[in-house]
Amino acid sequence: MEQAEIQAKTLFKMIVITRQWVAENDKRIDPVPAVATKELSQYANRMADFRFHITSDKLVNPENAPDKFEKKAMQAFKEGRAEEYAKIIENDNGEKIYRYMAPLYINKACLKCHYYQGYEVGEFRGGISVYVPLKNIEAAMQSTNFLFYISGFIIYTGIMFAVIVLLNNLILKHLKKLNVAAHSVFNKNYNIKTDIKTNDEIQELSDAFELMCKRVAKSEENLKSRLKDAVSGYVKLNEELRKKNQELRRTTKFKTDVLDSVAHEVRTPMTKILSYTEILLDPNMKNDEEVLEKAVKVIKRNSKTLNMLFNQVITITKLEHFGYEYQNEEIYFYDFIKEKMEFFEEEINLKNLEVRINIPENFHFYADSQALSYVVNNLISNSIKYNKEKGLIEISAEEKDKQIILSFYDTGIGIPGGEIQKITQRFYRVENIKKKYAGSGLGLSIVKRIIDDLNGKLEIKSKEGSFTLVTITLQSGK
Repeated sequence: MEQAEIQAKTLFKMIVITRQWVAENDKRIDPVPAVATKELSQYANRMADFRFHITSDKLVNPENAPDKFEKKAMQAFKEGRAEEYAKIIENDNGEKIYRYMAPLYINKACLKCHYYQGYEVGEFRGGISVYVPLKNIEAAMQSTNFLFYISGFIIYTGIMFAVIVLLNNLILKHLKKLNVAAHSVFNKNYNIKTDIKTNDEIQELSDAFELMCKRVAKSEENLKSRLKDAVSGYVKLNEELRKKNQELRRTTKFKTDVLDSVAHEVRTPMTKILSYTEILLDPNMKNDEEVLEKAVKVIKRNSKTLNMLFNQVITITKLEHFGYEYQNEEIYFYDFIKEKMEFFEEEINLKNLEVRINIPENFHFYADSQALSYVVNNLISNSIKYNKEKGLIEISAEEKDKQIILSFYDTGIGIPGGEIQKITQRFYRVENIKKKYAGSGLGLSIVKRIIDDLNGKLEIKSKEGSFTLVTITLQSGK
């Protein structure tokens, strides 16, 4: 490829130089540069292996129309590329050729002939593509590679032969004796004589090997008994330590993640509580009922936030480490939801939200009330927190095909499509709410865990900036 590129660039430069000379000597030279280039191309096609072609996207002569490669190259030039290279391709005869094309730009000499087309100096005019056959380059490469491989093989064979002879005479034949002796030891034959007398390190190795065999023979029986006891104890201890180590790592990571998240999220509500507590204790504010009322509301709201955060930590700790025994209780869902809405009444009024509850008053089913309470609290809290001013919250419930279907809909900021599958992961928070809204990233992960434990299904549909719909499907049986 490098050789073909060098040839193509050289040919292109020679063509450009010829064209420039013709343009600058138009009084002495009859044909214009384009005609000269075309005629030189015809001569090259007859007298040489290479050939070239001048073309443009503003044709004066239809015979210079570009092919697909040239159209693609000119488009690249217009987009700012200096050169366009193509892969090696085959012509109609199956021969490999290298195609190269570079741009032509208008200079002062060009304007003598092309002034009427409205060009300016430096403007893109077209290009010249060069065809370079690769058969000669391939033949030279094959010849060189053949000589290189033959030479390398001869040198490699000679070196290997010399090394093998030296290794065999100086080392290998003695090592073969040691190898035979080692096989004898493997078969529990410790009466070994290697008879190696080389007065060097190999003899020292042989003597040490014979001494080792004698010592092994003396201690084999005792070692077998002790080894049996040690292996049994080690396997049992190692398995126990491995399990404890895995549990310790998992617990340590869990505690670290929870503490990091809680420490970060506690800071803001705690700061607000302390700040407004100081306002309540300030003697100068005792007569300002509006400020005092606002302070009480802020303290209450942030206390709720802390309470929910600590409930999340307690819930996930129970689920992860202490286990949780789910109870089956009869739940009248309309009253259940009304109670939750009363708890969030202040937050709902603060945003002027419309709440619709599409649940029959006698609608009931069986589930764990404590676990369901956490799930519902989290989903309602999210519907309020991420909702728009004067938005809508709609909660529905129905029984269909022996399944309980609970739906929580809000007209909030929504979730980006690529992140819906991730939001139930522990500590994960959606990018478009991280900076604006506080949160630990634990809520939906706990909801997902509880619904999975109840053999239910959690589905989330959302459109960013429009709505979020959370659907929970549970079994209706007692």
